[in-house]
Amino acid sequence: MATIEEAIREGYVLLEWITSARFERAKDLRLKYQDKPRISFTDFTSMVLMREHDIVEILTEDVHFEHVGMGFQLKP
Repeated sequence: MATIEEAIREGYVLLEWITSARFERAKDLRLKYQDKPRISFTDFTSMVLMREHDIVEILTEDVHFEHVGMGFQLKP
């Protein structure tokens, strides 16, 4: 069985670090959507990365991605 390190090395998985700039953008989203306290900070960091990479489709049943109005499309 392949390890995560092998998957990264072979290009099957892209590892993205949450830099201080990305953290700040996620924090800005948290502040912007204070009226939606059930959206996790992890979701906000995911949204930051998705916007950077022009990703709009997400494989999830987590409706929070629709609640922010950023055009994310759920693919359950």
